[in-house]
Amino acid sequence: MIKFFRKIRKQLLDENKVGKYLKYAIGEIILVMIGILLALQVNTWNSNRELKKEELKIMKSLHKEFSTNLIKFDNKFDDHIAKKESIETIASINPSGFSIDSLYRLIQRVNNTPSYDPFQGIYNSIISSGKVELISNDVLKEKVSGYQDLLMDYKDSEEAVILFLTQNLHKYLLSEGILGNYHYFRNKAEISEEEERRIKEKFIKIIDSDKYENHLTFLASWVNSVIKKGPILRKELISIIGLLESEIEKHEN
Repeated sequence: MIKFFRKIRKQLLDENKVGKYLKYAIGEIILVMIGILLALQVNTWNSNRELKKEELKIMKSLHKEFSTNLIKFDNKFDDHIAKKESIETIASINPSGFSIDSLYRLIQRVNNTPSYDPFQGIYNSIISSGKVELISNDVLKEKVSGYQDLLMDYKDSEEAVILFLTQNLHKYLLSEGILGNYHYFRNKAEISEEEERRIKEKFIKIIDSDKYENHLTFLASWVNSVIKKGPILRKELISIIGLLESEIEKHEN
């Protein structure tokens, strides 16, 4: 092709047709420029297509991880609700009217330390690698980037509950011998009625004590912080999942 153009230019010069030669040369330059622009356009199109494929892959991975974590969150948050309800129940009941099994279950739910530990392998990889920038929807990108701060705020409240329980309430119950009665519940058939009565009296004494009541009051304030922040985190999870589903559908259609 190049030899062909050269032949035409040489022929025009040999025939002393300078004007036509200049027009032809300009036309040739324009054709070359058009070819370069088309090649760049094709290259850009191919690059954009690959980026869109990578974006779709990222969003599908995030959708799977966030959806799984929503289920995990709901399960753990139910435990926090049960803890809150148990605290309120113990604070309002006359324990002598409850069976020892009922009292034990209430105390155990109060002592429970649920902790939301979401899967974050995919999320952390996308954030640390900067691939979050491939998400073209600015609202979704902002929500994904800011999710970690919201999660950590919620986790801080959970950890405050666990810290208070382990450093205060659990130690108190251990000192009073409450947590040392697990053998009763593992071997109930071997416990005499007198032993059962004695253990129940200990439960009632603890529940009615001012110190236990004070511990419950402080614990309730920490638990309420978790209960308050939980719906905010869940709402953001659902929002991100919804946006991911919408963007995935757009990319696949």
